[in-house]
Amino acid sequence: ATSLEVPIILSAAGIAAFFGSFIIAPFETVRIRTVAQPEYGNNIFAAGGKIFKDEGIGAFFNSVPVFMLKEIPFACAKFTVFDIASTKLYEMYPAASENLQLSLLVTLTSGTFGGIIAAIVSNPADCTISEMKKASTEISPVGAAAILLETGGLSAFFKGLTLRMVFYSLMVGGQFLLYDTVRFALGVGSDDLKLYLDVLGSAISTNAGR
Repeated sequence: ATSLEVPIILSAAGIAAFFGSFIIAPFETVRIRTVAQPEYGNNIFAAGGKIFKDEGIGAFFNSVPVFMLKEIPFACAKFTVFDIASTKLYEMYPAASENLQLSLLVTLTSGTFGGIIAAIVSNPADCTISEMKKASTEISPVGAAAILLETGGLSAFFKGLTLRMVFYSLMVGGQFLLYDTVRFALGVGSDDLKLYLDVLGSAISTNAGR
């Protein structure tokens, strides 16, 4: 199952981000509409109701493909880099696995790396989404990317990267630190989690061999 660990992480992160995009999109649709047109509704509920009445339920999900462009690479990079970094750090400093403070430091460091790489791989999509929001007329992701390329070249896809790297390194590092803190508090060890991964990997290998 070890050889399938990274593919399993990538698949799980991608699937989670896929479904998460359907949850995020309606809220972002309402938020963007109220920011672009403050008079559209007195609050998010009024704006959401008006969108539903005027444009139908499909209007809440038109932006799902765009969010997938951002969320799927971000999630895959975040979890994969965290897993690889933490594994390497434990191999370099095996004593950390026996010490709570060092173990949490490994978690924080790995999460920080994960946040940095996730910010880098998702920045082009984030810039594309921002360009779509700024446009006075509705444009597609391809159209927004073409505008960025024409006006700023490849560097336009990495505008604001430094700030995003700082923000997401802190956010993702904090997320994993909180996760492991709760896990340790509940007495759930990494071996317990890897057991499920081994079982899942063995099941996949068995089914693939049939």
